[in-house]
Amino acid sequence: MPSTDDIVGAVDKYGGPALGNAARNLQSLGRSASALADKFKKKPPATVNVTGANGTAKPKDNRVKVLVPAEYISYLPPLIELGGIIFPYTPQITLDTSADYQSSSPVHSNYIQHFYKNSGVSSITITGKFTVQNDFDAQMLLETHSLLRILTKMRTGNDANPGAPPPVCRLQAYGNQMLDNTPIVIKQFRLDLPENVDYYTLYKLNSIAVSVPVSSSVNIICLPVYSRQEIKDFSVDTWLSVGRTRGYL
Repeated sequence: MPSTDDIVGAVDKYGGPALGNAARNLQSLGRSASALADKFKKKPPATVNVTGANGTAKPKDNRVKVLVPAEYISYLPPLIELGGIIFPYTPQITLDTSADYQSSSPVHSNYIQHFYKNSGVSSITITGKFTVQNDFDAQMLLETHSLLRILTKMRTGNDANPGAPPPVCRLQAYGNQMLDNTPIVIKQFRLDLPENVDYYTLYKLNSIAVSVPVSSSVNIICLPVYSRQEIKDFSVDTWLSVGRTRGYL
């Protein structure tokens, strides 16, 4: 089989200088592509090593999670390892803290006087996106919906502990200076079933077909709830000296 040099020489001889130059340019381009391919073949596969700030400890998972009591997820296998609900994408979270003052308007005064009454934290709104690409994603979304529904229900006379209110959960997000182990209850849950997306059909073992949107959002409204002991243990001095104490907003 003739070499590329022989082919280029023949083209130059019988086809003229113009075709010869074109053939030589193609030959040079082919050699460059071959060298680049060999370079990537010899390059070792990339590796990613994730370590903590000190270089040894594994970093803490700071993703947004709603941790629930174990008995509420014992029948939902994919959620057991997670400990509750985890948002696969960074959600939007909003909350307000406020101080309430009562006002007094003295007679013949240029200013209204304000007297401190109390402080409080508003409801916490979490809006997150969920996508479905396979059976596992579909199952996770279905079980997340199922869990959020039951977290807004009290136990009835058919349960072991009738009359018990919905459970207290724990909200964790972004580390101990943000939302760390904050006690919450689920006040409201809104499910989005959009009309302009495809739906993925999951066939369960009992031959029941369930369709879920491939892209949807979940909106949760939470209320921070603190026990009497937690309220008693709160300290402004501790907050100022060591930073925000765990769980408080």
